[in-house]
Amino acid sequence: MFDRCFCPRVARRLRASPDADWLGSFLAALHRCGYARLTVQFYLREAELFGRWLRRHHRSLTTLTDADVRRFATRPPLRRLRCNARSAGHHLLRHLRDRGLVPPRPAPAPARIERVVAAYDTHLRDAAGLADATRLYHRRYAREFLAAVFGTHSIRWPRLRLAHVREFVAGYGRTGRVATARVAAGGLRSFLRWLQFRGRIGPELIAAVPLFPRWRLAALPPILTDDQLTGVLARFDRSTPVGRRDHAIAVCLIDLGLRVGEVADLTLDDVDAAAGTLRLMAGKPRRARILPMPERVRRAVLDYVRRDRPGTTACHLFVRHRLPLGAPVTRELVRGVIRRAYAAVPGCERLPRRRGRSGERRPRALGGDRIAGRHPVRW
Repeated sequence: MFDRCFCPRVARRLRASPDADWLGSFLAALHRCGYARLTVQFYLREAELFGRWLRRHHRSLTTLTDADVRRFATRPPLRRLRCNARSAGHHLLRHLRDRGLVPPRPAPAPARIERVVAAYDTHLRDAAGLADATRLYHRRYAREFLAAVFGTHSIRWPRLRLAHVREFVAGYGRTGRVATARVAAGGLRSFLRWLQFRGRIGPELIAAVPLFPRWRLAALPPILTDDQLTGVLARFDRSTPVGRRDHAIAVCLIDLGLRVGEVADLTLDDVDAAAGTLRLMAGKPRRARILPMPERVRRAVLDYVRRDRPGTTACHLFVRHRLPLGAPVTRELVRGVIRRAYAAVPGCERLPRRRGRSGERRPRALGGDRIAGRHPVRW
């Protein structure tokens, strides 16, 4: 099987590896799923490195966890490729679990923790009005904090100590990813404030959450010039179906000022070609809206739907053209489309990867207040 995807030298090395058994089955699984040859080669290379990493750290498959995959993907030499390394690691871990070589995922959090998290989520939705994606992260950090402090024992709020708060945030900082630690600290601070509001804890625990310096938008230009904005749209290869899809996504972001999530959630029923309007379902603003489609947006969207959109049962407007074929695009895909085009424009080569609150995930560089009703493009 190795000979089908690798040159003879690499195939001999993989067959001689101590991990040849599960490397071969992993390769067969990727091949059955229809992954491209280059993707298979990259995933196998990462799987081989992962096996070496496990032996170097004296770890066995029987003790492998998701945390090991995260540590492997964020090792210092691969900062630039950590997202791809993490993807390969998670595919491998799923395959090894299917074969029974790795223990299954840990049991979900106890019901008492889930009840607290559910009450917190209700507050975030009904009182704070946070979007689903934002609440997802808040629930995650609240759940992890409670599990780290109380584990399988009963929840007793007087047991919470300042050291618990500091240790939880420091655990995210040990990987060297300051942005992740900052987001975890913000989520934990929000949860602790809710607990204080409910009368469970005092303000001293909130004050124990570390603060991180923040220079908002310091590295971003406030607005693109006309030439730069034209350059962003020119980066899409409109001779290919994927290029025309990406161009349609870009004009929705630029001309309508949509959020990344709003573009990803668009469906075919939201497009009224006859009336020239686009419907946005209730999202972060918590109300549905009808927007007129500028001519450039209308042409780009209809051209993509009529010529290039793959046949699929998904009702979403923009779908994937690669595996999983026909699945709805994700927020990460939409964000990546614009980041790559932006980074290729002269003068805009460096685009910081922001993972903070929703306002910081929408850099105000594409068009500023001269488009989308004097609002910055949000993506």
